[in-house]
Amino acid sequence: MPQDDLTMSAQLLLESVEEENTDLHEAWEQLQRILNTMRAEGLQPPEDLLKLEERMQADFAADNSET
Repeated sequence: MPQDDLTMSAQLLLESVEEENTDLHEAWEQLQRILNTMRAEGLQPPEDLLKLEERMQADFAADNSET
């Protein structure tokens, strides 16, 4: 997939998360697909996506430890 398409997908994902109109687990899965594709194609994922990945991992881990 061309880098421009991946970048656009990432931007749309970030916008939907910021607007809070998307399910966070669905957003997590989509983020993982985008990042995995970038990594598989030898592209360096943008720093904001990597930070979002870390934040979501921490949030999900905290949610799981509370139950």
